[in-house]
Amino acid sequence: MGRTVPSFRVLLESIVLELAVFRRALRAEDRTAFDTIMNMARRHASSSTVAPILDPMDSMFLSILIEQQKEIKHLQEALDVSFGYTVRPGGQHNYVLDKKE
Repeated sequence: MGRTVPSFRVLLESIVLELAVFRRALRAEDRTAFDTIMNMARRHASSSTVAPILDPMDSMFLSILIEQQKEIKHLQEALDVSFGYTVRPGGQHNYVLDKKE
């Protein structure tokens, strides 16, 4: 009989468990950040499941980067609104030319 390939979610949780020693060595504020990025990886587990050619750690890193990029974009948009800038299509900023008058 053939071997069953574990799902990405199972692999992800096993990686998180392997990193538990590292997590315990972190300061409390860093543990919170660590937990946040592990949750970022969990949000994209279904996408990683359909990309079996990627190493599980690579999938985790890509998932975390995607979530961080979304956060950066959200923060940039909030700053633009607070400073009165407009954003050109494609997300390009020109702070000199795009200033709302």
